[in-house]
Amino acid sequence: MEGAYKDKYSFIGEWYDNQASLIRRFNVFYYPTDDTIEMYDLKNRKTFVRRVKINGITLENFYIGCTLYILGRLIKIVDFACEDTKKKLQKDMQVTFAMIKPVPTNVAGKILTHFYDHGLRVTKMKKTRLTADDINIIYSTQVTDSTFPFLLDFLTGQLVYGLELVGKDAVTVCINIFGDNDPMKAAPGTIRALYGTDPVRNCIHVSSNPETAIKDIEYFFPPPPLRSVRLRLTATLSNCTLCIVKPHAIREGKLGIALEIIDEAGFDITALNMFIVENINAAEFYEVYKGIVPEYKGMVEELSSGPCVAMEIVAKDKSVNTAVEFRKLVGPSDPEIARLLRPHTLRAKLGKTKVQNAIHCSDLAEDGLLEVEYFFKILDL
Repeated sequence: MEGAYKDKYSFIGEWYDNQASLIRRFNVFYYPTDDTIEMYDLKNRKTFVRRVKINGITLENFYIGCTLYILGRLIKIVDFACEDTKKKLQKDMQVTFAMIKPVPTNVAGKILTHFYDHGLRVTKMKKTRLTADDINIIYSTQVTDSTFPFLLDFLTGQLVYGLELVGKDAVTVCINIFGDNDPMKAAPGTIRALYGTDPVRNCIHVSSNPETAIKDIEYFFPPPPLRSVRLRLTATLSNCTLCIVKPHAIREGKLGIALEIIDEAGFDITALNMFIVENINAAEFYEVYKGIVPEYKGMVEELSSGPCVAMEIVAKDKSVNTAVEFRKLVGPSDPEIARLLRPHTLRAKLGKTKVQNAIHCSDLAEDGLLEVEYFFKILDL
């Protein structure tokens, strides 16, 4: 048994205890031999959670700054708890920041797939509109550059995607796969060579080093009190419907393909945010299926098993009902049936089972707006 206990990783985790209005600190241990987690309360010096397997949490869910959903609590991992863990994992768990500039949605989708194919996981993501102040802060190291005035002009008031990316040597890997700032000089096959046009419209921005990356992430993804004033979500709440790319599909790198299909089928993504949905909220969200759909319990577990991406969808053709048309694109709830009857639908292409069917969308036209409000107003608070 001694050997198994040696084979563990240890982190410092924090949980904000609402009832006591204080932050509790834990040692969070992860055992790779059986994918179990144990938590030790540092203040009270006793075991808080005995070794247990948590659905959806493996070693790759851990990195500094991540939030894990453990038995009804959102635990933020703030540091390594021992030098051994730090030595083994620091390079594998490097974090960086990237921003997809204004590009067609299908190109944004291709860029996301590019990240996945190069071992980078998207761990935070949102769509937002930039102000001149935001651009000055994000590009603070490039303000003296001759292209900066053009960048400021190009980006002010525009919609962009901000991303936190995690992976082995993420900062260097990103810089390499993006290519030279000038797409004309970028190596063939790099993102800027493929989708950029000039040094301003080069489709992507990336933090230049690990320290800047941390600052950029903290700025772009502010804590709750600042969310209502800085880099807000962009939901229009008009002729819209909700689309969720479920956690299993995010883990499998299918988000980019989903964006491509949605764009090419005639829909705009007017708002997008990555959420960790707590079990209690997933149960509330799926309440209408309780006692009606046998998969209800599985659906709740799947939605709360890791990060999902919620999007507000609006049809490009303003004369159609977005919710009704988008429902057709999503397809039957069982991917097997979808592949037989509606092979061009999202679930046919991306789904696996009735629970892991890749996509949730609003079933009824009148629910579209309510569901968008639930994610983009209620949960965001």
